[in-house]
Amino acid sequence: MPYRIRWEGHGVYRRFYGVITLAEFREANREMRSDVRYECIRYLISDYLEAQPAPDITERDLQTYAEHERLYFYSSPNIVQAIVATAPKTVTFARYYESLGVSPYCLADFAAVAEARQWIASNPRLGLRQPPLHAMSVTAAPERHQ
Repeated sequence: MPYRIRWEGHGVYRRFYGVITLAEFREANREMRSDVRYECIRYLISDYLEAQPAPDITERDLQTYAEHERLYFYSSPNIVQAIVATAPKTVTFARYYESLGVSPYCLADFAAVAEARQWIASNPRLGLRQPPLHAMSVTAAPERHQ
């Protein structure tokens, strides 16, 4: 298992190690979300300082993941998400993910865990921007006129 999940009061700290495949990343998310504590968390820190994405992970994979992430938003809508990374490819992927604008969570990347924790403590949800309507994956039912 190339990751560890630590529950911290109102949040989760995930630390990844080595080369992370898309399947391992999904497994880490599944494990976290299947815990009953997930619905009450307020922050998620994903630490990639000792990890790197597998070579076969693409930007399209990140876009698909971001769209899928929206399905879980209502399970825990108050989360802020910090990504901690310094490896160039990981930072590039983190910033690409942020730029998609479909993640419903307040999201930022940092070079150190302490910076991420400071940002979380600053209550970044106050400046949360809502994703654009076209990013929502729910299709409205057509209106019926009587």
